[in-house]
Amino acid sequence: MSGTESVSVVIITKNTKEMLKGLLCSIKNDISLQPFIKELVVVDNASTDGTDTMITHDFPEVLLIKNSENKGFAAAANTGIAHTTGHYILLLNSDTIIIKGEIFKMLEFMAAQKDVGICGPQLVYDNMKPQRSFAYRPNMIIEFIPKSVLEFFLPSRYANKNRIYTAPVDVDSLIGAALMISRNAFNVTGGFDERFFFFLEETDLCLRVRENGLRIVFLPDVKIVHFQGKTVKQSWINGRIEYNISLHKFIKKHHSYLYYAAFNLIRFLKCLLIIVTYCIVPFILCSEKQRVKYMYYLRLFAWYMKLCPNKGGLRPNFQEQK
Repeated sequence: MSGTESVSVVIITKNTKEMLKGLLCSIKNDISLQPFIKELVVVDNASTDGTDTMITHDFPEVLLIKNSENKGFAAAANTGIAHTTGHYILLLNSDTIIIKGEIFKMLEFMAAQKDVGICGPQLVYDNMKPQRSFAYRPNMIIEFIPKSVLEFFLPSRYANKNRIYTAPVDVDSLIGAALMISRNAFNVTGGFDERFFFFLEETDLCLRVRENGLRIVFLPDVKIVHFQGKTVKQSWINGRIEYNISLHKFIKKHHSYLYYAAFNLIRFLKCLLIIVTYCIVPFILCSEKQRVKYMYYLRLFAWYMKLCPNKGGLRPNFQEQK
């Protein structure tokens, strides 16, 4: 790899001071990465836990950008990236930890594969067990047919998320906890769509990168620790509603109105069927987990009945977004 290649590290955080400190320490301790880091940027989405003081005191080399309000992941990422100049952008959640030498492998891969727009690692738990690290583009087929069936009969189109891979794999989308994006890919797409507050913003970006002729690649030999879900402080139900808000936006943006209407009708009917099933077979609700799911589907049903408003999920004060 040429010594001229550089990477800008951008981290998004919201009230995760201790995890962020661990991440920054892991970056600082990765000696192999240091010569290639152009900038290290932290975008703070209005934390109230002393994150800014910790960074100023312990990591003076970090460029801290403090947002006065939580505008979501996509907006924060765009803000942070606008302050960078590296050939590549390493975008990280604050609930990740870098393993020595792993980011350098991502950088080497991107430098050698100029047709790759975004690559992502194998995310692992702190016990090194693998997590889901890539995703499919949401579509009508996935709503009708179980993913396991698609993975079995169409492996070239639907890579198996539970399979152990030994070589890079082209995928639809990557999980946004850790992404390396080429500057070219970011510029030609215009960056993240800020209408996505949380969830599917990376899937939308990956789709637009692919539409511009660049590849999205999962790197199974690169490992990054991800304390999955620790950055979402609100309830699981609010998170799932936020996912549906983003899904609603994604389908509307990338498909015809007829497709969008049919997709929403299918999901509404599935929701209604599940609620009816809970009512017919009430003993299922003996489980706390099932009771939470039942409450979620009731909330989702109400959200559909209100014609899918752009509020009710994770947005602060449930305010309307553009």
